[in-house]
Amino acid sequence: MRNDDMATLRDDHPTLPSSTVLSLENPDLALDADLEKQLEGSVGQSATDEGVASTNAAAKSVELVNGRLPHDNPLNPDSWSTGKKIATFSWGAAFATNIGALLAFRFLIGFFASASINNVPASIGDFTVPQTRGPFTVAYAVCAFGGPSIGPLLSAFIEHYAGFRWNLRVMAIFSTVTSVLVAFVPETHHPTLHRWRIAKDKASVESKPGGWRIIFVVYKQALARPFVFLFTEPVVLFVSVYLSVLYGVLYGFFEAFTVVWLETRHFSVTSYGLTYISLGLGFLSGAVGLILVSAKAYTKAVAAAQARGQTSIAAEARLTLGYPGAIIVPLSLFLFAFTAPYPHVHWIVPCIAEFFFGMGVLLVFTAFIPYLTDVYQTHAASALAAGMASRALIGSVFPLFSLQLYRAATVQGATCLFAGIACLLAPIPFVFKKKGPGLRRRSKFAA
Repeated sequence: MRNDDMATLRDDHPTLPSSTVLSLENPDLALDADLEKQLEGSVGQSATDEGVASTNAAAKSVELVNGRLPHDNPLNPDSWSTGKKIATFSWGAAFATNIGALLAFRFLIGFFASASINNVPASIGDFTVPQTRGPFTVAYAVCAFGGPSIGPLLSAFIEHYAGFRWNLRVMAIFSTVTSVLVAFVPETHHPTLHRWRIAKDKASVESKPGGWRIIFVVYKQALARPFVFLFTEPVVLFVSVYLSVLYGVLYGFFEAFTVVWLETRHFSVTSYGLTYISLGLGFLSGAVGLILVSAKAYTKAVAAAQARGQTSIAAEARLTLGYPGAIIVPLSLFLFAFTAPYPHVHWIVPCIAEFFFGMGVLLVFTAFIPYLTDVYQTHAASALAAGMASRALIGSVFPLFSLQLYRAATVQGATCLFAGIACLLAPIPFVFKKKGPGLRRRSKFAA
């Protein structure tokens, strides 16, 4: 090793900034010569992927800790507090001078950014009723899943024309703007709003006798309850297992893009970025399907229930498009496996496979997230946190071995393996259709 053991990032080489792309082995991330050599092997690749793995795994902690604490501000200080930290650490990543600092800042960005992944759908459940929840859930899904496709698309051009530093700077600018905007988001948590209405003493928690003890109890409960849900609520357990493994397959599948488009088909970096358009269009088409089909089906089910004199309908009505989504995912992976690795097959065919994969994943996730919200309602944040914690852990593991898997087992073999896993998971939505009502009746927390 040279004296400067720390890997240094040179300004004349780019790297792609989003979590979906940093997990890939990007040949344009130039490091210290010794560490660059290490990156050619699995140990170095695992070290690079661990930056994203840590970013995802960190979500587990903060989404529980950054739950709602008692406060008297009509706005939501949790969102503002985490937003400021996201922006700060994003600027730190933008000016990081070595790979250790970059991974550390990425870890902290994910640690604090994960709060929104959990709290946003819970807040949607707070300020909507089941009949009006659909469009908000679709908007959240488009934003959540649009990032993995828009990020690589834009960053491919930014790094090509402006260098990798501007990739990180654009992320920092975006984080700063959104952090300012989120400061004006009001509190929506019903129990917290109720406490504010009945509270006569407006002093902060810290100034009250035993204030820190109260905070400790709240944090302890926030940390413990999602794990209680995960291991004692069958609905949360099965949904979390399904979405976690599917989330891992999603991140593992992203590794195929580098092997197929850059190494096998020899696309340029910008052309490689354009292939993510098909994935994004799949997510968008899934959202349109939710609006045109699922929302109408749910409204029709509500009207039928009211005609029978019922005040509510079964939460399983949310799973309407989860059934075809569970089937589309493995079929799209098989299509990709048997077309993508062969250059004589037109590039549009694997792009069509990416399109349907994106659509299927969005349909499954947007079926089960509102399903959990409807099942647990006031406890939705804890149920969603349990699911997000498990997804973060599984999603952080798949990038550690997927690239090596694709090179050792070939694109066809590795993608077929992921398709087989998706096939094993596909019956789960249908099982919930039949067994869901019974599981909800035996739950201690279900509404």
